[in-house]
Amino acid sequence: MIYNIQVNNGNRSSLINYINKKKIYDKFTVIDIGGTMNGWSIPYIDALVDFNEQKEDSMEKLEEGVNSENNKETKKNKPLFFNCDITHPDSWIPILEYVEQNGKFDFCICTHTLEDIMNPGFVCEQICKIAKEGYLAFPSKYRELCRNVDNQMHNYRGYIHHRWIFTVRDNDKKLVAFPKINYLDSEPRFDQIANPDNECCDLNFFWKDNIEFEYLNNNFLGPNVGAVLKYYDKLLESGYM
Repeated sequence: MIYNIQVNNGNRSSLINYINKKKIYDKFTVIDIGGTMNGWSIPYIDALVDFNEQKEDSMEKLEEGVNSENNKETKKNKPLFFNCDITHPDSWIPILEYVEQNGKFDFCICTHTLEDIMNPGFVCEQICKIAKEGYLAFPSKYRELCRNVDNQMHNYRGYIHHRWIFTVRDNDKKLVAFPKINYLDSEPRFDQIANPDNECCDLNFFWKDNIEFEYLNNNFLGPNVGAVLKYYDKLLESGYM
């Protein structure tokens, strides 16, 4: 179940407060999927999943940057590290074995990771196998449809390394993944909702038990051009957050 869906500036302070409060009163285990790049979650998590093989150096650099009062309160040993290519099923075996022996993590964080990879639906399934609930975040459709956010010298929309635009469909609370195709760059109608304002740059939500996930048209860009163009009209609808 997906809930508390927001489009905002991506500030994680309320999430951090939620985790801190949970950890005060109970053993509340937290795992982060893909968290080494930004590193904001390091002081609050018990385990980390990423492909970064230089985990010791990376973790030390990340922890050197931790200096807020909240972070001092939660300072602890370095998180358990799983070196994992999250797109490959075999890489999940050690994590699943750990969970089988120790139980599911109470909470899973995955922020600004799924838009980068080829099979986000698979990763959502795996996340639900290892955690009871969690928090997901992505660039919003408003930011991903903007031009020049990645490079002022080039006029393509969004970030060049992102494969997907994510929305949550309001009527059934499903996470819907739109493939980023060339058509988006050539269609001026998407300028209607493109917005560079940081106050709407981030789509985020909490989930519990499962993540209802759907690829646009079951990941089939067909059967013809007209049909595909209609699929992408959904990005213009307010019912796709």
